[in-house]
Amino acid sequence: MAPRCGVENCRSRKYEEGEDGYLYCENGHRKGEQIAGEDEDQFETAIRVTTRKKVDKEESEKPEKIYTGTKGIDLYVKCLQLILRHQLAYLIQKKGLPAELETVVQDLWTLRILQLGHKIRNESQDSGSSQVFSTQESETEADDDPLILPARKKKLQENPTLIDCLALCYLGTLTLRLPVTPGDIYTWTTEEDMPYLNAIRLITPPMRNRLPATYHSAFSPYSLLNLRRFYTAYANLLAGFELKYSIAWPALNVPVLLFRYLKDLALPLEVYDATIRLGEKLGYDFALYVSPRQKLDITSLPEARLISCLVICVKLIFPFDDTKRHPRSVTEPAATSVDWAAWSRLMKAARVEERGGRHRYTTEELTKVEEKDVFSMSGGELDQYLDFYLANFVDEMNIQSKSSDDAFQAAMYSLFPVAPDPASQPQKTSADLQHEKKLELVRAVHDTTEEVRAVADDEGVEVMRPGARYAEYTKESNMPLHAARFYEEAARISGLTLEMLIRCVWHIERKIAREQSRRKQAVSEENAAEEVESPEVEMLDADDD
Repeated sequence: MAPRCGVENCRSRKYEEGEDGYLYCENGHRKGEQIAGEDEDQFETAIRVTTRKKVDKEESEKPEKIYTGTKGIDLYVKCLQLILRHQLAYLIQKKGLPAELETVVQDLWTLRILQLGHKIRNESQDSGSSQVFSTQESETEADDDPLILPARKKKLQENPTLIDCLALCYLGTLTLRLPVTPGDIYTWTTEEDMPYLNAIRLITPPMRNRLPATYHSAFSPYSLLNLRRFYTAYANLLAGFELKYSIAWPALNVPVLLFRYLKDLALPLEVYDATIRLGEKLGYDFALYVSPRQKLDITSLPEARLISCLVICVKLIFPFDDTKRHPRSVTEPAATSVDWAAWSRLMKAARVEERGGRHRYTTEELTKVEEKDVFSMSGGELDQYLDFYLANFVDEMNIQSKSSDDAFQAAMYSLFPVAPDPASQPQKTSADLQHEKKLELVRAVHDTTEEVRAVADDEGVEVMRPGARYAEYTKESNMPLHAARFYEEAARISGLTLEMLIRCVWHIERKIAREQSRRKQAVSEENAAEEVESPEVEMLDADDD
């Protein structure tokens, strides 16, 4: 057995001959005299050389380079463009929208990113530095003014966002005058497969791994589409394009949209003409006009104005209370009445059928599930929740990677079956079948309508006429049950929150009331002027008394 080294109390007994001919212990201490003598003939092979290659695991696994500066911005815009292409593919291939939509949105996208060129040029001198750019809207929202619009000249110079992509898709449908509403965009991103939630999955791994961490959250929204932010992005883009490029945007395709609203809400056709006439009386052409310093809110949007006019006409012709109102003739729109109790029951049954059954959750409901709700879930509901969580919050691409950091997650992932149960997935019906079901709903609701007895003025009977005791609602808590149900359906289809719709309807009702008051005042002043000019009329009236 070799002796201990002993240098600095070293207890090593293993030695190795170094290149200089001395023995070294395993701790590097030199031991004794030189073993191999000097080679007088200078032969290099006189000394044995032992070479060991030290392998560094960290050096063998080189991390991918993360782009910063202008390269990071360029990569972010390309990733956003990839998401936009997936969104357009969904609209054209799955929803049947015309292929021209892709060309229109592509042109709008070109104009949108054209304003980023000067920013990249200005920052090219500092391309190597790490830069952070905000790609998400502020979480704070003003309740009094839902649309928070920044300076519109600078809006196009900011980095585009995921909501901007949705707004561009909607502007494309608006340009082609398609009967698409913001409510459709919300439904497609929430309940269907239009890319928005966890859109980062559509970005290829090489692109994703090079994105700065700041941009990752921009592609992974953990909440549903916020309608206020959508309208803000939509109004900003529309105003920015109009002011910068003088684009004249078309008005809403009112006839087609109104017909769709009547079909989806199962309303009588009498509401169609009434809504058109009310819009003309109010001077609405249902187009959005902007100026550099104009302040916009929800009541300025043509989408909100159109659905609000429809709601007001429904309240005038088919009120939600039980008070009897008799028209003067059978040709008036109010000659028929809607059974709102039957309407609410049929609409509720139709919505339950759309979601796949009474015991199924919608995506909006799944996002609001709390820990305590799990204990009351059935087996099918729990499967649906886990499938929803897997589809939106578990990144299978990272888990299934071979990196050592994900080894634990990959091991846990492989222990449990994660393939979604087909029984827990909602059955998606075709467009033709959906159309047929809507027509069945319209027939069922119209079968419940009843005729209202007409009472002419010459009959001498005091009755209440349509429009009398018109009810205005400023809060959901003040609304009757059936009125609240109708407001909810109208808001869902048009793409407004219930609070937005209540506010916009009340705003137009106040406008109508002010106009009526102004007309009455003008008539009274005109009558007073006539009485002053002809005093003999007063004398005749006095003789009659």
